[in-house]
Amino acid sequence: MRRLMDIDLRLLRVFVAVAEGGGYTAAQSTLNISSSTISLHMSDLEKRIGFRLCERGRHGFSLTERGKVAYDEIRRILGSLDDFTGRMAELRKRLAGKLHLGMVDCLSTHPNFPLVTVIRRFNELDNDVHIELAVAPRADIERAVLGGHLHAGIVPFIRTINGLDFRPVLRERHQLFCGVGHPLFGLGESSVPAHEITEHDFVLRAYTEQFDLSRFPRARASATVFSMEAMLILLLSGGYLGLLPDHVAREWVDRGKLSRVPSDDFEYDSRHMLITSTSAKSPAAINVFLSILDETIAGTGSAQTMTG
Repeated sequence: MRRLMDIDLRLLRVFVAVAEGGGYTAAQSTLNISSSTISLHMSDLEKRIGFRLCERGRHGFSLTERGKVAYDEIRRILGSLDDFTGRMAELRKRLAGKLHLGMVDCLSTHPNFPLVTVIRRFNELDNDVHIELAVAPRADIERAVLGGHLHAGIVPFIRTINGLDFRPVLRERHQLFCGVGHPLFGLGESSVPAHEITEHDFVLRAYTEQFDLSRFPRARASATVFSMEAMLILLLSGGYLGLLPDHVAREWVDRGKLSRVPSDDFEYDSRHMLITSTSAKSPAAINVFLSILDETIAGTGSAQTMTG
């Protein structure tokens, strides 16, 4: 590939869809073209750049090592083009381009979750901005913001990270729960001693594994989950104890399917932050979005709850 202009940008977008979908079949619905057409486009792209991007066979789909590097570079290039579109629109005094956002799962039921209001207010402005909202694990969102694949993301705060700015968004109370059939189900409000809790099977959260292990070293970890949804399923089975945000558990508690296990030792507050890159040049759309976010949080008073 001698120059970017020698390659049809459509081929690059096809490759990104294939890589993110994990194969040709999954990319069909995203691109609205047949698998055979995708195969032709991929073959054409590989010929033009001069090396193989992916492997397909009985062992499934995978990117080659050079394909992984190419994917990161192509995402960066396409992101820059989207930002270019936005900047050209700025010259016409109009918001345009793409706004790439990310968040961890199961935040929408939080009473102070601001994103719905912020997006509504943003869309009331005269704009041609295409919003992409991804739900992913915290570490993936942090890497995506650092790498320029996301403009911003909402994640639980674990530690400061060089290259990222952190804006307080909300505070989330995590408490210990179990499901119907568990020996500790329905005990009322009397605090359960820690030694009694640690006699039971505990669910470890892979995305906060080191935090869980350091905070609850005596807990008997017998299961691992990679999302809140997975945690909920295991707790509803009645065989485990695990931590859930109170706003996620509330519906299931009201339905009599989950019960809080009172224990000061196994409860804590999680601070959620909106992260942005300190080095990337921000398009006008993200600056407007952040301004609306700050106004929304200030208006609800949720920022004050973050300082304690």
